[in-house]
Amino acid sequence: MPKEGTVSMDSSESVYFDLADGTSVAVQSSNYRRVYEGLWKLSSVPGAVSTAALLLSATRRAGYPQGVELDAVQSAALRSAMSRSKPRDGA
Repeated sequence: MPKEGTVSMDSSESVYFDLADGTSVAVQSSNYRRVYEGLWKLSSVPGAVSTAALLLSATRRAGYPQGVELDAVQSAALRSAMSRSKPRDGA
């Protein structure tokens, strides 16, 4: 059981998001925490907190449906978090 105040993201599968524009984006298990934390850093952006909750929920359920459907606001928040959370070369 995780310590209080920590987030457990145990799944080893990718989570797939179906974005509002019809594209699909995969968040690999190795990037769950980075994207999740990126969404929380954007918490003042509409859709960021709900998208973080969807990611967390998907990582906690084995065999979660392949696509988590996002609306336009959530899609924009996810794209922003993913672009900001990419590892930097030489960092």
